[in-house]
Amino acid sequence: MNTSERTTAAIVSLLYFVRMLGLFSILPVFTLAASKLYGSGPMLIGLTLGIYGLFQALLQVPYGYLSDRFGRKPMLMTGLTLFIIGSLVAALAERIEWVLVGRALQGSGAIAGVLLAVLADGMRFEYRARAMAMVGGSIGLAFGGSLVLGPLLYAFGGLQALFYLAAVTGALALLLVIFVLPTSKIATVEAGKDVSPGEPGGVLHNPQLQMLNLSIFMNHYLLMSSFLVIPILLTQFGVAIDDHALYYLGILLGSFLLMLPLVIRWRGSLDVLVKVMPAIAVIVVGFLVLAWSPTLALFVAAVLVFFVGFNYLEATLPALVSNVAPTERRGAAMGIYSASQFLGIFAGGSVGGLLIALTDITTLLVVNAALSAIWAGILIALQRGSKQSRLQQS
Repeated sequence: MNTSERTTAAIVSLLYFVRMLGLFSILPVFTLAASKLYGSGPMLIGLTLGIYGLFQALLQVPYGYLSDRFGRKPMLMTGLTLFIIGSLVAALAERIEWVLVGRALQGSGAIAGVLLAVLADGMRFEYRARAMAMVGGSIGLAFGGSLVLGPLLYAFGGLQALFYLAAVTGALALLLVIFVLPTSKIATVEAGKDVSPGEPGGVLHNPQLQMLNLSIFMNHYLLMSSFLVIPILLTQFGVAIDDHALYYLGILLGSFLLMLPLVIRWRGSLDVLVKVMPAIAVIVVGFLVLAWSPTLALFVAAVLVFFVGFNYLEATLPALVSNVAPTERRGAAMGIYSASQFLGIFAGGSVGGLLIALTDITTLLVVNAALSAIWAGILIALQRGSKQSRLQQS
């Protein structure tokens, strides 16, 4: 990478890190805190967690399209401003309904796809995968740091402190965009010149992108639904909430080490199926063990196994998207990918909360294992369909 490319990659990675750190920090404590503070049931708690993802999913594509037309920075600044306002609304809320409103406003700052487009704009093709891996790593670090920081900050200042943290990190990200982030040089799309999704330049009918969009959806569906139950189960095993951070720290450090063999083994492959299937297998095993863990040690091991698969996909999928997406529609492709990610967050929170309300925690975990197996089957079907289509065209 040259100096400009390194600067762009570093700043975008930092933007992801500071924003995601503030956002993810509520995950390890919100289920327990909302039940205690507001007397809320699992359905409303799940909806409040997931509503962020719904608004992100609805707005990623419009943000991506508008950034192709009018530039990346204006959309980044708009999105971050909404995120800060939403964080403050949630911090000041005295009822969970206002927390839900704040989470919706946070989700309206749908800039993830635009950030990925900024990164791809500033990279030569041969360095793009490396830059996307840096972003994936920064998200993983932010997620890991938030799982440790969340319980510690909650013990110090309650749930309000976590939303103020999100506001502060959002403000820091906004300053980075305004004063530090280089202006992207993009080929803007003229009105009336859009490529149809069914044409070769389209992004909706590309089987490889469909596989990646499904994979990021499922990765975050499983994450959000899992965090409706993981804090509860830790508490049931006798772990005080103040000590959750230590367990998360050990789990995350272990998962990063254990995922390295997967990264090294398939680092040169651009085949989506080859990249994703090992992680799905690991995730299925993790959920099956998690559903019937009789001891704390086995429970922690199962969570560790799940995070090996989750973190591997989180670091791998963005690079694959950048290589598959057509250059002139990169903003739109990244927007659809990010929309799929956040739709998974919404579905994981809302559907997971509904499942717990109607059944129990064990059923949720078994359903997650079954959905992971179905996910693998759909990927195989898409891959076969893509190969048959290419054979017919040739």
